[in-house]
Amino acid sequence: MKILLIEDNARLAELTQKNLKNAGLVCDIAPTISDAEHEIKTYKYDAAVLDINLPDGSGIDFLKKIRGEKNKLPVLILTANLDFDLKIEGLNLGADDFLTKPFKHEELIARLRAILRRPQDLKDEIIEIKNVSFNTGNFELKVSGNQIIIHKRESQLLEILIKKYDHVVNKGELEDKLYEIDRDIQSNSLEVALHRLRKVLENAKSELVIQNVRGVGYKLT
Repeated sequence: MKILLIEDNARLAELTQKNLKNAGLVCDIAPTISDAEHEIKTYKYDAAVLDINLPDGSGIDFLKKIRGEKNKLPVLILTANLDFDLKIEGLNLGADDFLTKPFKHEELIARLRAILRRPQDLKDEIIEIKNVSFNTGNFELKVSGNQIIIHKRESQLLEILIKKYDHVVNKGELEDKLYEIDRDIQSNSLEVALHRLRKVLENAKSELVIQNVRGVGYKLT
């Protein structure tokens, strides 16, 4: 697998490149947006790791540009900024994942592999049921045509449930899919995410609701 690392910090870029190569991934470095644009046009990559702050512009603007050109290259964004609105903007523009600096290289590799396992032909799938529209590629949720802000974890949960609309999803399956990376989770993490998603759908006057099937799991109906 070939990765494009778009990062201007030379020391971090070289260390990340070394760790990716040790994990069996080919990695090229682009220190600027201009370099990244050239690399993407010249070579075929399986994914990109994109820093937010680059010498010649914003990583978010770069992402917006390539998505506008219908480029479906999977993108993992690196950021030292914990701002929620920034993450929502990135996800709505088509980012596949976020990782906050400083990060452990083992987590970066695991997240990249998770992205690379996703079927590419499903990235822009838009599922419409009742008055709800959900884009499984960029996690954009609309209810009655209105865009709704939703946290990443609840977006992932909604993706699982809506793909199995009106079918029960086992609790264990939900936990496995939601917490593949973050294994150190609280016992009620899933219940908290379900509660938040229920509130999002309820406040947006969604015609879809999450039903608890006692002793089995949950379903969107």
